Amino acid sequence: MMHFYTFKIEMWYYMKIFKYIKNNKTYSISLFIITLLCIILIVFTELALYNTRSNLIDLETSREQEHYEKVLNDIFNNLNAIKVFVETEGVDQITQDSFDRFAEKFDFSNIGFVSFSIAPNGVIAYYYSEEYEDDLIGLDLVNDERDYVREAVDYAIINKVIVINGPFLLLQGGNGLVFREAIFEDDEFVAIINLVVNYNQLNEIFEEDKSKVVDIGIYKTDNTLIFGDLEYDDNIMNLEKIQIPNVDWRIGTEVSKTYNHKALITDVLIITFSSFLYGLAVLISLKLYNKIKSLLATQEVMINYDILTGLPNRIHLRKDVEQIINNNQPFYLGFGDLDNFKLLNDVVGHSVGDIYLKEVAKQFSNICNEYIKIYRCGGDEFIVIIKTDSKDTAIKAINAIYKKFQTPIRINNVNYDVSISIGVVSYPRHGITMDDLVKRADIVMYDVKSQNKNSFSFFENRYLDRLQSEVDFENKINQYSIDDFQVYLQPIIDVKTNEVIGFEALSRLFDENGKPFNIIDVIKVYEHQGKIPKLDQHVFDTLCDYSVKLKKEFDQEFTFSFNVSPLTLSKDFVKYLEQKINSLGINPHQFIFEVIETIGFKEINESVKLLGQLKDIGFQIAMDDFGMGYSSLSYITKLPLNIIKIDRYFIQNYDENKLDKLLIIAIRDICKSLNLKIVVEGIETTKQLDFIKSIGAHCYQGFIHSKAMSYKNLIEKLKTGFQ
Repeated sequence: MMHFYTFKIEMWYYMKIFKYIKNNKTYSISLFIITLLCIILIVFTELALYNTRSNLIDLETSREQEHYEKVLNDIFNNLNAIKVFVETEGVDQITQDSFDRFAEKFDFSNIGFVSFSIAPNGVIAYYYSEEYEDDLIGLDLVNDERDYVREAVDYAIINKVIVINGPFLLLQGGNGLVFREAIFEDDEFVAIINLVVNYNQLNEIFEEDKSKVVDIGIYKTDNTLIFGDLEYDDNIMNLEKIQIPNVDWRIGTEVSKTYNHKALITDVLIITFSSFLYGLAVLISLKLYNKIKSLLATQEVMINYDILTGLPNRIHLRKDVEQIINNNQPFYLGFGDLDNFKLLNDVVGHSVGDIYLKEVAKQFSNICNEYIKIYRCGGDEFIVIIKTDSKDTAIKAINAIYKKFQTPIRINNVNYDVSISIGVVSYPRHGITMDDLVKRADIVMYDVKSQNKNSFSFFENRYLDRLQSEVDFENKINQYSIDDFQVYLQPIIDVKTNEVIGFEALSRLFDENGKPFNIIDVIKVYEHQGKIPKLDQHVFDTLCDYSVKLKKEFDQEFTFSFNVSPLTLSKDFVKYLEQKINSLGINPHQFIFEVIETIGFKEINESVKLLGQLKDIGFQIAMDDFGMGYSSLSYITKLPLNIIKIDRYFIQNYDENKLDKLLIIAIRDICKSLNLKIVVEGIETTKQLDFIKSIGAHCYQGFIHSKAMSYKNLIEKLKTGFQ
């Protein structure tokens, strides 16, 4: 930053120069020009330094705050994992062995972990530590002789919040912080969780990669310093609340005194050496010009080239394509998307994914020449421009791309096979603007992906026909209202008793001839038009009506499973469900809210919160199509599940595919350890039914018993016992 008093010194200095020039009229006018250039140069330098320092300070402040918040979030994520375990296992069902098994699955090293324990009714019954051998089991936290412990436990129970004690001396030795959270069942206190971290170790984690630009500290509400070495100063300190639920700590930042001192020295040196700049003004100006020119060139590179891979980007692509089109030069455009890159990114991490993309870009760069150019358009999407009107030449160029990827990419001693799906169009046959060409190439690419991947195809008129078909289909669907949808029910059968205990709800829409529309395509239209929440609400309303009627007819509370679009899940929808069941006096436990594993939550924390609210109301939560996605285990530890539904794919292939059979058994073991109910879909044969009985599945559904049917037909079947 440019200090005010250094600026005043500079102004005084230059005023003296102007006075000298004025009193010596024979002084060369060139001196005035050089002096003026020097003033401009110095001021420009100071302003540039000021902006650079300000940006650096902002960047370092943000980085330090994010680091502190990440460390605290790690603690709360571990605390939440313990809470999920306790609530899933059930306090009465926990044993020391199950507690130890759970503890050994987690790595708490990144939070300065000391120990954690679970205290049913306030008395520690389960304790785990990797450093200390002291046994704390039996310690009564509610009646602890230490006031701060007893008061913290009482406060956590009464207010249902996370309470943080410390830092203070631990019974295990050393200074520490204790994070306490009370667990409730049916609104009654059943246990207290204590997560203990070493204060000094945690402080070392906070101090990792400490900034030399800003100092930082964490404070309590009374401005007492908890972490860091920055004493509180209300006059110069910027305080912000830490963005973590249930924590009222504040984080304060201040520019480092050392950094300010260095900045001051820099400013003084600028003033000191300014007297020597007169003779070098022209040379410096020239150098400055070259530097600016270099910066502009760098900026041009950043604008037109992808930072990660170095390939030209979408902006560069548009410029090149517009120039080619203006020259009326025919060319081919290929839109490519790496196959299964999202899976790789999510499974092995973004760092490996970035290296993967860089290696792919190297292969692309080896192919490029004056006729072939490849651009990165974002993510794992690439566009190739081939300047030719020959389809054979275009095919050779694209085959060269696939040839480069015949050898796997090796990262961290692991081989990764690369494949890509490409849709190809030509100018001007398939479009006269870049947007038209890219859109149509994208359509072809997705068609390739849906077929066999790792291949390419050229645009054909049938794609235009498909686009028109989609428009026609949407117009046809628009002729129907929400009330035209019917809700079919497929029975869910108890494996042991072979009795119908519930149903899965399936939406159906029929045309004027009674022929059903493809419901998946219909749902896509409704999601695209923003109507899907109304359809989901209609399905739930219908199920409530069925529930009341079946209760009256058969004096039995059947369960009803139903899927809801991720676009529907919201605070308003949860509120609507609660008001609906309350108004009808229906038991919410009858309804099973099915989460589709492959939907890919955009906001996992918000989704978990909403699902938790549904479960608190009394709804059951099931994961549908389990095993068909790629994040099952991460989801299963976060979502408040009651039921796992094993997808029909595994049942159809278990007898021929040993891996599928092993996966089913693994899922069974996971569900058993987490006390989750298992429902198996797609049972069609007696052999399949015998198999799921042998693994201990609870329920099943499938054609071996009955297909989905209308409510009217279902009533008849229930009366005859499905004879």
